[in-house]
Amino acid sequence: MGMVQGFVGNAWGPIASAMKSQYGWSDQTTSLLAMWMSAMFIPGALLFPWIMSWTNMRFVILANTALMALAGVIKILSVTVISLDYLLYSATITQIINGFCGAVPFSGVMYVTVNWFPTRERIVATGVVMATLNSGIAIPFLLGPVLIPEPSENSTLQTHLHPFITDDKDHDRHFYDQRLLWYLVIQGVSMILSLVFVAIYFPSRPQFAPTASAVTARLSITEGLCVLLRRGNFWLIAFAYALTSGTFNGYGLTFDVIMERSNITQKQAGLLGFVGLLASVPTNILIGSMAAFFSRWQKFLNVAILTVGTLSFLGFVAEIENWIPRDMAVVWVLYVFGTMCITGVVPLLFDMSTESSHPVSEELSSTIMVLGNQMMCNVFTVILQIPHLISNEDKDRLNYVLLASYVIAILLSVSTELQT
Repeated sequence: MGMVQGFVGNAWGPIASAMKSQYGWSDQTTSLLAMWMSAMFIPGALLFPWIMSWTNMRFVILANTALMALAGVIKILSVTVISLDYLLYSATITQIINGFCGAVPFSGVMYVTVNWFPTRERIVATGVVMATLNSGIAIPFLLGPVLIPEPSENSTLQTHLHPFITDDKDHDRHFYDQRLLWYLVIQGVSMILSLVFVAIYFPSRPQFAPTASAVTARLSITEGLCVLLRRGNFWLIAFAYALTSGTFNGYGLTFDVIMERSNITQKQAGLLGFVGLLASVPTNILIGSMAAFFSRWQKFLNVAILTVGTLSFLGFVAEIENWIPRDMAVVWVLYVFGTMCITGVVPLLFDMSTESSHPVSEELSSTIMVLGNQMMCNVFTVILQIPHLISNEDKDRLNYVLLASYVIAILLSVSTELQT
């Protein structure tokens, strides 16, 4: 479910250039769709702990995937029955639904890992979940530019078009209409299938409690909030997570738009995003496994990995901004390695937040974590909605926002105390 949610949520950013040239969309249109998803995540996240307080995980997951399936049906109908002239309306509706549903796979991570897995396996399980989320976000970076290329990359694909179309403009539009149809149908079918798989099998709770803490009563939402307000260590971890993962997510949702300023094509940006997130899949699991065996070193691992990731992105920005002569091989290595590090600390931060917030319920502490994540994610999408604030020539400033966020996150992480 998380993989599908990530796939659909990141659908429009990787094809921003093609949508701009063929359908008249602007950078503001792409960032607005991303903003709708991030904004609607917030009410979904606020409702999640309240719903979990009176029901169970199976009910929440079923309801969530049913809404996603509804969005999938809208996607399919928008390109098979309804005219593409209304594409932006259907895209907005499905982004709103998908954003609302996104809270469950993110906020529910620690609830599932704490209640389904023993202590030594918990952070590894968190890493696996985060790896699937990243792999879903990675799919559009590859699939989008392949199915819907930039016009300049389209010349070799024209032979696949209808043979009776002779006008170049009609020729291109027919090609893009057909490719967009397949792109949205694939998304819609995956959303419907997620409901089918969850309905077939997803238990409300594990057959046996993995630990004594899994069956220990948690504080109510009101009591939990009062406790968390006094836990300074938890807030340091939550802000560090928001500044790393939230900023990176916002950067990824608008990656093609930002890279356009640095003369990196849609295809190149898509491949960079795909390979970076794909490489982070084993990294999430590896770092989770390391942290499980070296639990007393979690703070050191977190600071070290964040520092390496920040230095990698500093080198990446230096390359694409031409502070030094650009070498695309170096650009690739720095971006992929930076992505592996920044996404790799997420299981660590979630596990540290759970330890620092006990006995507050995992769904409440995770909800606060992901709310901060989405608020930072919205910084990128909102900035791009204000043309007078940041022009096309000033998009590279978002690279500096990324770097500044990571530096602050390192300082916050150094200030945290390891729970024993």
